[in-house]
Amino acid sequence: MSPIRARHIRYIVSFALLAVVAGCGEKPKATEATSALEAAGYWRAPEITGVDQAGSNMFVVTGQTIPNARVRFSYAGNRAVGVTSDSKGRFRAELPSGPDGGLFDLSTEDSGRSMHADGRLFIPTGAPDKAVLIRPGAPSLALFNDLTAVAVIDYDRAGALAIAGRVAPTTPVEVVLNGEIRARTTSDDRGFYTATTQIEPPTESETANTLSVVAGGKENVRNFRDSRITGDSDRIARFEDGWRVDWVLPGGGMQTTLVF
Repeated sequence: MSPIRARHIRYIVSFALLAVVAGCGEKPKATEATSALEAAGYWRAPEITGVDQAGSNMFVVTGQTIPNARVRFSYAGNRAVGVTSDSKGRFRAELPSGPDGGLFDLSTEDSGRSMHADGRLFIPTGAPDKAVLIRPGAPSLALFNDLTAVAVIDYDRAGALAIAGRVAPTTPVEVVLNGEIRARTTSDDRGFYTATTQIEPPTESETANTLSVVAGGKENVRNFRDSRITGDSDRIARFEDGWRVDWVLPGGGMQTTLVF
């Protein structure tokens, strides 16, 4: 049986880069910009180019970074898989797949310095095309390229809620939660959009919610349940429509990501 594949997945994982460019009064030449970013370390962030499911207990992740650098995937506390990029910066890593998926911290190390991805890589078992980069305090980034109107929902203990998905390019998007309009935005030139709103702080009991995303005259409905996160360790669980990831934030606390 051939492996399940998700190809041509690409993302730049350093949003600090935007701040560097936006802060310049005059747009630098390409060589000057490259040198500045290289010195700052932003160029070291790895880029994912493919995710495969290899058998029932392994993922194969390919990507691009600087040449001859060490790429590290940390997981499950103090475990890690390390590989070295080749002379063209390409790397390939075989990562363990749990029953419901894997959650990895990704970084590139070179000359004693590390560049961490702006989030954590989650890959669902059996569905590498649903891989996402989950980010603290921000909407997750879906790494696949299909038209999933509601791809990811994130929320925290305070009830902050974020939605991300893809519709037709440059299309007005209206987000309705439990019958109330909560946000209006417009998808970008590739169709991606994000929106944020608020729910009541989750409790130990599950609360049912109905989310509707209206774009291009089409309504897309996604039902989901929220509940308060307990414990202080990462957890991945399968539910009827997708996967729930409860994960520890860098500064403490927990965030929940629902992947559809």
